[in-house]
Amino acid sequence: MHLLQAFVGSLLPMTEQDFALLTPHVAARTVAKGALLLEAGQVCGSIFFVNTGFFRMYYVGADGHEVNCRFAEAAGFLTDYQSFLTQQPSRYSWQAMQAAEVLVLPYALVQRLYRESPGWDRFGRLMAERVYQQVNERIELLQFLTPEQRYQHVQRHQPALLQQVSQAHLASYLGVQPESLSRIRHRLGQK
Repeated sequence: MHLLQAFVGSLLPMTEQDFALLTPHVAARTVAKGALLLEAGQVCGSIFFVNTGFFRMYYVGADGHEVNCRFAEAAGFLTDYQSFLTQQPSRYSWQAMQAAEVLVLPYALVQRLYRESPGWDRFGRLMAERVYQQVNERIELLQFLTPEQRYQHVQRHQPALLQQVSQAHLASYLGVQPESLSRIRHRLGQK
């Protein structure tokens, strides 16, 4: 709970009273390596805060291949925001890439926090803005940058990702085949 409180406090100072509205209703859940926290077709009924571990968000394309579109590590939130907001089935799956522990914030709790606390309501808006920025950055990464520029972007902004995921998962995230990623890495090593 301390990691969550520190993360929240880094974005928005929260009173002890506001935080006390959350504390008794949050449950910890362990997730085994390889297990799905959310499976495509399920409604995302919670927001999760990652205490430990690492997750990937992916969907299965029309060709049957998995496409990675996001990663989440400790001290961060993860959810399918569209499914969470609409309470409609998700198109995405969240898989633990390492054994993990998450804190579970159910939909009803989040909605109650928004109603009862201006601090939590503001925090929710800040998180929604952050989600929008992440989604927009992902879209622009794929639309406006070459595969080599995408790889360089990850090197600059998410360097730990290069150590945490396999070449196949990284290639999928970058929108290239693993062989193309090998060539990009080789070319950049030559410069």
